[in-house]
Amino acid sequence: MDPHRVGAIALLLPLLACAAPTSTPNGAALYLRHCASCHGASGHGDGPAAAALTPPPNDLTRYHASLPELMQVIDGRRAVRAHGTSAMPVWGEIFEEVHLDDMHAKRIALLQVQALADYVTRLAAGGAREPAR
Repeated sequence: MDPHRVGAIALLLPLLACAAPTSTPNGAALYLRHCASCHGASGHGDGPAAAALTPPPNDLTRYHASLPELMQVIDGRRAVRAHGTSAMPVWGEIFEEVHLDDMHAKRIALLQVQALADYVTRLAAGGAREPAR
């Protein structure tokens, strides 16, 4: 390999490391942390807080929506008329507030919402394993 090319790659590697996202959101971990207390670890709506909620949490294993629709429901900032009022927290706003100091806060929040929606889609399809505790 050309020594100039090796030198150029060596100079670019630190820059690429800075530009790369630090981690991809893990839908299962996000679900366990933010959703399982209401919806249950396996998504059946039987989490420890479920009994105290009116209306009760949905059984997510029976919830069939497209990924974009599910992302809107989880994000919660734009009302989805077919779902009526939401008793769920506005997760998009919460995720964004956690990253306020990051110039990519909106993008990070969107990626977290997408990871959660993807995980819930897999729960409904029966393809998600219970998150590790």
